[in-house]
Amino acid sequence: MTRHEHLMPTATSTEGSLTGWDRASWEDLADKLIAGALTHSSPRGARVAFPSATGQNDTAQLEGFARSFLLASLRIAGSPGARPDLIGWYADALAAGTQAGGVEAWPVLRDHGQPTVEATAIALALHLSRAWLWESLDDGVKNRVVLWLSGSRGRYGADNNHVLFGATIQAFLASVGAPFDVLEIEGALDRIEDWYAGDGWYSDGEGRRFDHYNAWTFHLYPFFIVDMLSGTAGQATGSSERLRLYRSRLREFLRGYEHLFSAAGSPLIQGRSLIYRWGVVAPFWMGEIQGVSPLPAGRTRRLASGVAKHFVDHGVGADGVLSLGWWKENTGILQSYNAPGSPLWSSKGFLGLLLPVEHPAWSHDETGLEIERRDVREVLSGPQWLVHATQRDDIVRVANFGSGGHPRYDSHLYRRLAFSTATAPVQYGDLRDNDIYIPLQDATSTHRGPLGGVARPHGGSLRFLLDAAGRGVSVDYATTILDGSVELRAARVRGAVALPLTVSGYALSSDQPMDTGVRGGCARATTHDGLSSSIALVSIQADASSAPAAQIRYAPESILGEKVAVPAVRISPARSTEIRIAWLVSLSRREVDLSAIAAGLELNWSNQCLHASIGNTARSLPWMRHDKWPADSINQGIFGG
Repeated sequence: MTRHEHLMPTATSTEGSLTGWDRASWEDLADKLIAGALTHSSPRGARVAFPSATGQNDTAQLEGFARSFLLASLRIAGSPGARPDLIGWYADALAAGTQAGGVEAWPVLRDHGQPTVEATAIALALHLSRAWLWESLDDGVKNRVVLWLSGSRGRYGADNNHVLFGATIQAFLASVGAPFDVLEIEGALDRIEDWYAGDGWYSDGEGRRFDHYNAWTFHLYPFFIVDMLSGTAGQATGSSERLRLYRSRLREFLRGYEHLFSAAGSPLIQGRSLIYRWGVVAPFWMGEIQGVSPLPAGRTRRLASGVAKHFVDHGVGADGVLSLGWWKENTGILQSYNAPGSPLWSSKGFLGLLLPVEHPAWSHDETGLEIERRDVREVLSGPQWLVHATQRDDIVRVANFGSGGHPRYDSHLYRRLAFSTATAPVQYGDLRDNDIYIPLQDATSTHRGPLGGVARPHGGSLRFLLDAAGRGVSVDYATTILDGSVELRAARVRGAVALPLTVSGYALSSDQPMDTGVRGGCARATTHDGLSSSIALVSIQADASSAPAAQIRYAPESILGEKVAVPAVRISPARSTEIRIAWLVSLSRREVDLSAIAAGLELNWSNQCLHASIGNTARSLPWMRHDKWPADSINQGIFGG
């Protein structure tokens, strides 16, 4: 086999596998992606430039190398002797990358620089493959690697998950007997304690920034750091007390996080860096490695393999290269720091290869997810999310009462009333999905972030502010789940005199034409495969100039399809200082008649809540009584000096 020859998946035995995947399937996928990286490598392998419409600087090429090297290290460590070719290849690449002034030399590590992020991947890869690769390097290359990594010491990084990157590098330096900064490690591990919110969840920095970074960062790096410090002068920092704490939190996190995946393998579509795809399954493997997973071992593999299979079945990585997107190339979920090599943080999803072949996660039969057995209703009190998932249509929905993302940015990936595994959030012109907002000329009001929120077993409450071209508008919001797929939502809006309002439902996406329509005050869109999103106004208390209008709004493509339709209700400007609105939304693959449900509802408004009843079901939708969290960036002091 040549260095650049692609390895194709091989036929494997999948007895006892619900997904049809086993360990060999993961190894085949890893080999295919490694081969894709080698194909696009520089002559000595220290840089990887994946295909791109634009040029790639040395940092982008370092990223391509570092993240594929992490994957290769897992392959080397997971199957010793199976890929001896990789050891020689990466030894040469390390020599070239650390050769000062060389044509493939890596950029120096500077303050708040992306190279430090990639240096973390290299340090981690060297740690995982230590016995095979690091130990085989000559002293000259080892010294150059240490010198390059040491450039990260004392460098300023973003005050979020990035604090763990510098700490990981310092821990690796300690593990190889090089000078290291124990205070940098101690400071990082202490800093993440400030962001711990409970239920195993961390905010990714100041504010309410809950997302999948919990999976591929916060529940990984602390374990790596403690492991690297074992037997070193920094062992006291990587103490047994910390390890017990991290294990306890990981177990608690997995207990709730497992419910954010559909049986078809889709993760919850929420938050940044979604291009890391099956990187989200890394903590499930870590739970097995640490011996603290609350899941049966067969369910761990079924969940992880289901997610990877979900993407592979949609053509992801077919040519050995991961595109900048979800199922295919798409700029709608990219961040400014993304480069062609970025998606290879999915390498973390291969952590299961570190488990021996005989481990129960590989040797036991796969067992089904909870959503394959029953409907799921679960409160996650860390992010203040209510998970309501339905077995019949295999949809996970999350009502959001506490994640607002970065305090300075009104992102559609965070500031929405709900998210799901079957829909992708959109923001286009004066359209926002799953929200209550003020439409402006080709724009919308700005959501300032959650001021307070709480998830409850049947619903929850939220308070936030809108900035409507300089006018402040206060929104008290509450919702309740009437059945698995139908929500009754209510809002009390203050300060919106003479401003129009819009309430919207889930955004449907499809490559095929959708069936859309408005009937009896209900707007509904349905995809060709039977997924429907609908909305219906139930009640409004406002002195409006005209009747509310249900409508279907359209947007360009999302990560799930070339066509997007959003059911919405537009409310004309009112003279009232306070507007009260109640509406129904549904996302389902079964027939749901919101008009009939609306006709059967009895509502009672008070100053503190909305009382609702239908049949034998009675619910209270209370407003938040006070502000629990600072919402805007000025209050949080994140601008710095």
